[in-house]
Amino acid sequence: MNSFVKVPFIALFIIFSVVVSATAEEELNAKPAIWLVEDDASKVYFLGSVHLLPDDVKWYGGDLKAIVDKAEEVVFEVHMTPNRHRQAQRLTLQNGMLSEGDSLKNYLTEEEMDFLFDQARAYGIPTASIINFKPWFASVALSISAITREGWNPEPGVDKFIEKTVASRGVKISALETLEEQMATLYGYPLETQAEMLRDTLDQLKEIKQVTLEMIDSWTSGDENLMIEALINPMKQQRDVYNKLLVQRNNNWIPVIEGLLEKEQITLVVAGAAHFIGDDGVIKLLADKGYMIKRVQ
Repeated sequence: MNSFVKVPFIALFIIFSVVVSATAEEELNAKPAIWLVEDDASKVYFLGSVHLLPDDVKWYGGDLKAIVDKAEEVVFEVHMTPNRHRQAQRLTLQNGMLSEGDSLKNYLTEEEMDFLFDQARAYGIPTASIINFKPWFASVALSISAITREGWNPEPGVDKFIEKTVASRGVKISALETLEEQMATLYGYPLETQAEMLRDTLDQLKEIKQVTLEMIDSWTSGDENLMIEALINPMKQQRDVYNKLLVQRNNNWIPVIEGLLEKEQITLVVAGAAHFIGDDGVIKLLADKGYMIKRVQ
């Protein structure tokens, strides 16, 4: 994969709890990675998810359906209730707009601004609006618009489908972090760092078909090496973003997960696929603490 592929396209495998429909009756063409940690009477499964997917990806069934059916608690990055969706919109507005008198022109070259405006017009984003976005917000707006145009559905997804499935049975739903903690990993950077994120996004848009194909192929295969190549290695080129978006959050989640392992129950943890793989991933962190990990899909 090209070295420039970092964030926020990869963030679709990490953050954004918007979601992809699937039905158990359809023939599966994807087998996302699933791990299991057992501790006495406790079983905790980990599913690496993608928060947006093409409609033709059929991932729900088989072993995964069996795990969901017997889960007594399901844990997401954030449990996105209607109230939290409204809260996310407020946080975006509070943290996504440049101060009066500032504009994106102060952070990009004239050539970059011309390309940004071309892309914004193509995606139906008013140029008079996007010029006032902070770079992180412009990156997210362009990324979601572009990937939607490539056929990735922003409405139905892995997280939401599983949430609806277990909610109908009254299964307990909980979270690894708060909404504020999650969203801060997008906007909590100096504007110069955000500008680098936006430049990466503009580069990604030039090869959007290749970017999305390599990302989805790695996830549907469940191949950890492919996912590391597609999702982890490129992000490491922006070390501060990588540390905040992945490393810090993964470490913050370990005490939460250890609390789940103290419960005598079957638990399913669903989070962006990039959180579980690589040397800084949750699975490696748990193994380093002495937990026995089993790959079950």
